[in-house]
Amino acid sequence: MTNSELESLLNLGPKSTGWLADIGIHTRQDLVAMGIVPAYCLLKAQEYPVSLNLLYALYGALHDMPWNKVPPEVKQQLQAEVEGFRFG
Repeated sequence: MTNSELESLLNLGPKSTGWLADIGIHTRQDLVAMGIVPAYCLLKAQEYPVSLNLLYALYGALHDMPWNKVPPEVKQQLQAEVEGFRFG
């Protein structure tokens, strides 16, 4: 199975789409359904070598924006959501 739909989104390449596929995200809709922060936190909890850049890349992928152009206030909000995220 290829992750071509996810790879067609801005900021996502073979490595990140492979990680996302491992947690059940194969399409843009899958990512929307799970949510950016839960997806990032699940990858982190499963010890994938993720950084905050992936968090911004996921946001950018859904908003058609390069990861490095995500506004600082959005980055701060995403970081706060990650810090407050709890599974369950």
